[in-house]
Amino acid sequence: PQGAVLPLLVRALERASGRALGRGIGALYGLNLVGAVAGAWWGGHGPFALSVPLAVGTGGAALAALLLAGIASRAWRAGAAESPRATPADAPLTPRRAALLVGFATAWMLGLETVVVRLGVLHLGGMQLGLSALLAAALTALTLGAVVLGPWTPTGPRGVLALLALAAAGSLWPFAFRVSERPESWAQAYALAVLLAGPALAPFGAVVPAVHRSVAGEGARRLGGLLLHESWGALLGAVLTVQVLVPRLGLGGALAAWCVLGALAAASLARTAPRPAALAAVVAALCAAVAAARPEPALSAAPLANPALAIRSFEEDEHFAVTVVDDGLLGERTLLTDEFRAAGTGRDYAYMRALGHLPLLLHPAPRRVAVLALGTGTTVGAVSLHPGVERVDVLEISRAVVAAAPWFEDVNRGALAEGLPGLLDEGDGADRVVVRLGDGRRTLAEHGLHDVVTMEPLLPSSPFGVHLYTREFYAVVDRALAPGGLVCQWIPPHALRPEVFDVVLHTARARFAWSGVWVFGTQVLVVAGDAPPAAHPEAWEALPDELAAELAALGLGSLEEVLAREVGTGRSVDSGSLSDTDPWILRGPRRGGAERLADLPRNLRSVEGVPLPWHGVESPALERARAGRAALRAARRAHAWLEVAAVDPGFPVDAGEADRRYLEERLGRAADLLGDDAELRELAEHVEFLDRLRRGVGLLGALARGEPVEPRAVVDPLTRAAELRPERGDVHAYDAAAFALLGFDEAARKAAAVAVERCPRIAATPAGRRAIALGLPAAYLAPPAARGEP
Repeated sequence: PQGAVLPLLVRALERASGRALGRGIGALYGLNLVGAVAGAWWGGHGPFALSVPLAVGTGGAALAALLLAGIASRAWRAGAAESPRATPADAPLTPRRAALLVGFATAWMLGLETVVVRLGVLHLGGMQLGLSALLAAALTALTLGAVVLGPWTPTGPRGVLALLALAAAGSLWPFAFRVSERPESWAQAYALAVLLAGPALAPFGAVVPAVHRSVAGEGARRLGGLLLHESWGALLGAVLTVQVLVPRLGLGGALAAWCVLGALAAASLARTAPRPAALAAVVAALCAAVAAARPEPALSAAPLANPALAIRSFEEDEHFAVTVVDDGLLGERTLLTDEFRAAGTGRDYAYMRALGHLPLLLHPAPRRVAVLALGTGTTVGAVSLHPGVERVDVLEISRAVVAAAPWFEDVNRGALAEGLPGLLDEGDGADRVVVRLGDGRRTLAEHGLHDVVTMEPLLPSSPFGVHLYTREFYAVVDRALAPGGLVCQWIPPHALRPEVFDVVLHTARARFAWSGVWVFGTQVLVVAGDAPPAAHPEAWEALPDELAAELAALGLGSLEEVLAREVGTGRSVDSGSLSDTDPWILRGPRRGGAERLADLPRNLRSVEGVPLPWHGVESPALERARAGRAALRAARRAHAWLEVAAVDPGFPVDAGEADRRYLEERLGRAADLLGDDAELRELAEHVEFLDRLRRGVGLLGALARGEPVEPRAVVDPLTRAAELRPERGDVHAYDAAAFALLGFDEAARKAAAVAVERCPRIAATPAGRRAIALGLPAAYLAPPAARGEP
């Protein structure tokens, strides 16, 4: 019904006025797009989205469509006179050629819009704020084209050719677009998105009005026909770009391919307008050559252009731009899906190993396991260590993520070493690990029963991940579990507001008769099933050496250690749950700074309590381990509150926990109860590292300002920080600055060389620039090639 409205309104207007609309079509088409911009804002970010459930919203949209259908019906019946005929001012386009041009231009526009959205996700972020802003901005660009360019485009082939040339030039704009900082509000995101989409998409908004004026015949019928061809062009452009061009050619190659096709479209008008056609074809061909020769536009986005990152692998498919980077400042290898740090090899990712081990240790005989979301393969690697597991089904939507697995063999233990395409063979039953490409939710429902399903999808607040945290999804998981099966789900306490965290946690547990909550480091894991698993300490007997060492390092070396990590049942939740039809957590405000940092200690505090005695195991050793883990978790919360206070001293914190003495007391208590525990040691080192680094940099600043500072007071904390985190390039840069200020040139050069080895472009990072500002000669941080070294 909506598709019929515009042509029928044109018919009614022409009958009422007694003349053809002509250039007025552009204004009407633009007003139609203005309404679409308003709908994109209202439905994606405005009050409608923030307060109305999805079912109510779609019902309201249906009523609006019926209202528009009524308006169109009245327009259809209005008047008996024939609409006036349009007389093109220039040689008219034939209806067939006009249809093909509109269809092709729309296909090109949808292809370019796909590229703009992919780049916009990289520049602005892939949450609801960024996506709704991008949709509104794309429609705004088309509106500007229809209203501004449409009325002034020459009638006939010359006008169409001019638009094709402008479209080719606009297709290069994404290569030049840059964003220095992430937007904090919808208005900022929308403004940046308009800057990205405007020059690229505006020429396409004028195509339908320009072609409409260039075809003879009754106005409403012509417009309806053109909109029909616009529809098949949109379908062709979306499918061709997403399914064929981007996976095979990348974003830059896709832009080049559309410019080549634009050159061919211009050449097809050579008989009608020889010179303009030749000029437009040459412009489009040159733009195609430039697009093909330029580096991938995704690589210029801030997350990938970060000088701290050394890109090891980059591949695009229909779902993500997947990049493997070595982060020289943090000293870890990381997998980026678009702009999101999906996983890595750093110290903070140990819980991903627990995602594999925990449910397998609780299940009495896990033989078939499903791992939903591959990431770096860390969880798959953990599962592969268990000799009783006969089959591992890896459910991953992105082929590019699978292709990146060899870069992370240290953490996935080569479990995917068979590589592509063998792992993707549906008939492959010989190998222990099989990757099943596709939507994980659907794949899980279609591939039999599993003893264990374990997963870490994208964030639940992401439009791409939310439907892997809903009631309906857990019903799918429940049906995919064999009798006695267990599911293990990651719930991120650092990334969700407390009220959202409670609901996500509750939704994950509500489907199952039994569930437990475990904390590993700062991350929360839920294990659930139809019945509590039977305690079986014999599972730790006769373990392979590699598995035994891995479990001991994670603090899972015995049944008592596993049970000691279980926490309480969390706060009671009466605010409902998350469903497919109302994914309301997408609509929350974007927050940052201390406000976001405070979510972590609040959410970790909320899960504390007394676990239900489902296992029947009680012993002094278990009680001691529980008390030790509780003290360690309290220390983590105290440290998190101190970090909040460091970011914003005026932010309200938990006065009982945000205290240095309380942190030290809890760490001491945990040490008395747990002894030489790996997680305790890691936290204590992290606390010391941050203290030493901040103290050293602060004193270094005082020294640079000429204040009297004891040299050892500067050097000692920074040297100790470098010992604690030798993989981090920034610490060595500050160490070098301290040596340089104190006149120890040889030591400064050595420390700077280590910093450059860790992070070759460190001089361009904020940490490198700060070290230089504090007194380190810039030449010391130059890459080896710039210094004439091999």
